[in-house]
Amino acid sequence: MKRIVLILLATVIAVGAVSAQGMRAMPQATETQTLVKIEGKLSLVQGHPAIVVKDKTYFVRIPAMLYGFIAELKEGATVKLEGYEQAVPFGVGGYFFLTTKLTVGGKDYDLSQMGQMGGMGQMGGRGGRGGQMGGRCGR
Repeated sequence: MKRIVLILLATVIAVGAVSAQGMRAMPQATETQTLVKIEGKLSLVQGHPAIVVKDKTYFVRIPAMLYGFIAELKEGATVKLEGYEQAVPFGVGGYFFLTTKLTVGGKDYDLSQMGQMGGMGQMGGRGGRGGQMGGRCGR
């Protein structure tokens, strides 16, 4: 019985040591992203809003609630976007584009604060306690 416990303990320690080495070898996210400006027609690519510029496809991340709120924001609309691009890990020539500023129909929309809300639950309903249920969570 002692032998089994010692073998299991040694195995757990070995697996932990190997896992820890793998974590240290991972690249750190030290690069800073630069602001990118793109312009083009909004279209649907593989069912997602996107802008195709030359050989790059930018999958545009705009808060979904704006699609019904801004009448000009529809397929085929010419838009100017400012934001940050990130390569799609599973595609060639594809990029996610996190929009911080949108220009459509001659109007500018500042979206830089939209990504920091973390959803409607962070708006602080019921006295600023946060959470979608105002901090109550079924209590």
